[in-house]
Amino acid sequence: MRRPLLAIGAVLGLFGCTEPPPDAYATRTVGSIAGEPAGTDARNEACQAQPGRASPADRPVLRTREVYCGGWTQPAARITEMSGSATSADLDAIAAAGLWRNWLDQRVTCAAPTRTTIAGGTEARLLACTRRAGGWPHVAIVTRGASGPVVADGVATALPVIERLATGQSSGSGSGSGGRSAALELAVARLSADAFGATDVGRYEQLMTLGRDLNQTENFAAAEDAYRAALAVQERVLGRDNPNTATAMLALAVNLSNQKRLAEAQLLLDRAATLAPQAADPATPARVLHYRGLHALNADQPGQAIPLLQQAETAYAALIPGGAAGREGDGTELVADPVVQSAVLGLAEAKRNRAVALTRTGHASEAQDLVAESRQVLRRAGLEPNMMVGRALRTEAGADIRLGRTEAAAQLLERAAGRFGIAAAGERPEAVTLFLAGQQRIRSGRRAEALVAFRTGAGILRARQIGLPVPLIVAYLDALDQEANASPGQAPALRAEMFGAAQLAQRSSTARFVQQASARLGASEGNPAVQGAVRGLQDADRELRELFAERDASGGQNQALDDRIAAAQQRRAQAEGEVAAAAPGYRQLLLASVDADSVARSLSRGEALLTMLLGPREGFVMVVRDGRVDARRIPLGEEAVAALVHRVRQSSELGAGGVPRFDTQAAFELHRLLVAPLAASLDGAENLVVAPDGPLLALPFGLLLEQPASPDALGGAPWLIRRHAIVHVPSPQTLVTLRAAGTGSTAPNPYIGFGDFVPPSAGQFARAFPANRCGTDARLATGLGRLPGTRAEVLTSSQLLGAGPSRAILGAEFTIPFLKRQPLNQFRVVHLATHALLPGELSCLTEPSIVASPPAGAASADASFLKASEVLDLKMDADLVILSACNTGGPGGEGGGEALSGLARAFFYAGARGLMVTHWAVDDAAAALTVADTLRRQQGRATSAAALRGAQLLILDEAGRNLPAAFAHPYYWAPFVLIGDGRRGGQPRT
Repeated sequence: MRRPLLAIGAVLGLFGCTEPPPDAYATRTVGSIAGEPAGTDARNEACQAQPGRASPADRPVLRTREVYCGGWTQPAARITEMSGSATSADLDAIAAAGLWRNWLDQRVTCAAPTRTTIAGGTEARLLACTRRAGGWPHVAIVTRGASGPVVADGVATALPVIERLATGQSSGSGSGSGGRSAALELAVARLSADAFGATDVGRYEQLMTLGRDLNQTENFAAAEDAYRAALAVQERVLGRDNPNTATAMLALAVNLSNQKRLAEAQLLLDRAATLAPQAADPATPARVLHYRGLHALNADQPGQAIPLLQQAETAYAALIPGGAAGREGDGTELVADPVVQSAVLGLAEAKRNRAVALTRTGHASEAQDLVAESRQVLRRAGLEPNMMVGRALRTEAGADIRLGRTEAAAQLLERAAGRFGIAAAGERPEAVTLFLAGQQRIRSGRRAEALVAFRTGAGILRARQIGLPVPLIVAYLDALDQEANASPGQAPALRAEMFGAAQLAQRSSTARFVQQASARLGASEGNPAVQGAVRGLQDADRELRELFAERDASGGQNQALDDRIAAAQQRRAQAEGEVAAAAPGYRQLLLASVDADSVARSLSRGEALLTMLLGPREGFVMVVRDGRVDARRIPLGEEAVAALVHRVRQSSELGAGGVPRFDTQAAFELHRLLVAPLAASLDGAENLVVAPDGPLLALPFGLLLEQPASPDALGGAPWLIRRHAIVHVPSPQTLVTLRAAGTGSTAPNPYIGFGDFVPPSAGQFARAFPANRCGTDARLATGLGRLPGTRAEVLTSSQLLGAGPSRAILGAEFTIPFLKRQPLNQFRVVHLATHALLPGELSCLTEPSIVASPPAGAASADASFLKASEVLDLKMDADLVILSACNTGGPGGEGGGEALSGLARAFFYAGARGLMVTHWAVDDAAAALTVADTLRRQQGRATSAAALRGAQLLILDEAGRNLPAAFAHPYYWAPFVLIGDGRRGGQPRT
């Protein structure tokens, strides 16, 4: 069941606010850097010195210079010259304590000072340090200058420059004259001159800052990319198991968790937890607890989140000296110390996140008190960033909503939107909060104010090309529906606005997947070179995701894997450049939502689009037809509709007792809810395009009943398929994009088919499913029998399409290696008639798979499975891919009404324009008849949709005549559905 957005958006980790500021040393930008040459650092990066901000000091400061190396915009070092005595005792005292040392300790952790000499034999004290932010090696020097003590610190590779400037040497000098640098010898292990330099540190901090900014705007996918790149820089330089990589690792983990990629996030959280105790930043262990709490919230486990967040609060508070977060003051001493500032911000966020968890566990009053504590922590420290205040106000509003205080919640949300509008104007946090405010306004009957909030938020969503969860969008539709009923003259425009608003709902994974594949087709505009370039970019993206996931899951250093990632990144950059040149509109095509006018232009005469959106308690159905939009409210929510879908499917699928009695009442009730309210707009439409939502994705719409019918007289029942040819699409965007791809494949050959597989042996299945872990799976898989009827199905189809027997791959020849060797992009129809296995059916099978014959000599049945991830690597240009197997379009174990299996999505990615798939295990004879008659009809001018409808009507009409009467049951004729267009007509091919 979907939850209100507050339960998700309010728990997002504001990672950047829990870090020491990346500009702890810098105040300048690239344009302002100009100074004198300072030679090169230990990595031969050119450096410049210019006047800088003085460090705190116990003595009068004569001048301070900042050093910039390698084009980095952050100072690589700072050198401060002071006046006064510079005896050995003075150097010891400055290195051990005082204002400069305290200032240094706020930013780095240092070992005890070591007595040494620098260039020219000048006495010095060397401190080997580690930066708290990032864990980079850092050095500090106290030495004797011309007028008194000199203090300096910087990245380790800047030490040669520090020495030259501290001793007054020219930039052209070497390490010094008149004596070598003992300090350099001591520091050589930390210099790592060949491993990193100022540019690496700068790149890391730039990526961390970018990740923070993207996280704050709730663009978690892009933040993931930034943090992943930052982690890669660190691991390359510091090593994979360096404790200081935990910071970037945690940031990456929480952004994966925010995307509900929970397993990937858990791996990184576990790795970070083992590294955190030794990290230079003392706030890292507290952050581990904090982010584990956020992860529990993202996993809908608020009860587990509460103790984790409490422990995080305790750990953060321990880093705040003298209970400063609990007393009044201006917070100056807290802001001055990055570690303490990090702890204060972390403490405030952990309290706020715990308030979210308390609200979700029914303790809203306690949550409000905790939000007040969170705000007080920030106020007392003098730290009230607009982003954090906005989140606190939104969390407090969530508690008010639970307590029934609608007006108070609306006011808090409007204030929060204002704060987000300052901190991140025009970004997702502002849009989310505006929708939440509109939801409260509509509940209190203030429709005009609600519409202002919704429309403002919708403008942000369209501009940023992002979506929101369904419940918030349903509230917007509710307001528009009320307004349309109250103002009939404005109803047409308001109904069209309702359709556009529905497209702002977050799409399912199927919709996103198919939209990406269809975008490739649309971008190509029939040009194979363009299609290949876009496909190359998508393949590169997928390869990188897989490699990153492999690295996240692996243990220890893996240079070979890092080299593969680096090579893949280069390939991806090259592919993106090719797409930018070949298909500049690709990104816009991929991401853009559609309005009613765009859909209307894509529909043919006599064609209508039916779509719907289901909220928790109510939903809306909409039709686009002849340029007009009709919309109606339905009184049931997602769970109630899901129950009806379950009844229909349960009575359609073969059970232990054979073919069950069909639930005509549930099939009629679904038609009454979803189709009947729009009957006037649908009347006369020959072709009906259905874009279902949620659990309705698991339903073949052709078996809905227009009128009550008897389960004993199904042949003449008023099925919806008798009125319309039906095409299913995951979203209206998918329809528009597929239609832009043209009407058909350009492949030269009509058909290739595979069937009549030879099952693997019991021994092969046993080796694929070890008895100690997967014994039950082995027994179930061994029960997969041969499908002799598929031989006739494939041979008949090949003959019908004039392909000849050589295009029918049957029996022992039907192996996965043989299939992969075929030029599948040369065939307009690709037919796979065999078993399909889904993860829900076999517990040890992690991917949906199609079963083929084992290759000769195969020891295991593994080689007989064509997995979804392997389908992604196929290259197709097919009007139609026929998957006449078991459950290829079924739920696939994904839940939430996700009806397309991973196999169906994979074939779209591979290049199919249409899929003919089955929603449940099919009858052999009925499947052969359905496929053959569909292909026969397509030999004329029939579209794929009309051809499939004709085959299904033939079975219904002939049931009890030339076919068994039982064939009128939906088990026989209804499982096949067309997803996507397939062929859309035109002259028959020869």
